[in-house]
Amino acid sequence: MLRSIDALRQAVSGPLEDRCGPSARTLTVELHGAEVRGLAICPGRVFRYVFDSRRKRFRTVDVLKLTKATRKPAA
Repeated sequence: MLRSIDALRQAVSGPLEDRCGPSARTLTVELHGAEVRGLAICPGRVFRYVFDSRRKRFRTVDVLKLTKATRKPAA
């Protein structure tokens, strides 16, 4: 079982980098049984993640995603 914050961050960093690239960073890390949950950020996105350490399964859900403006100025 994972216990220290450094071990949790290290366990999540590999799947996080695979999913979002090298610029992704963890903001929070929480241990819930065999799952590691938290928030992460990468350019243009803030998302929640759940990493199941038993199955090595990594899931993400966008919390905030920046997009380009589609509206044109009025004047």
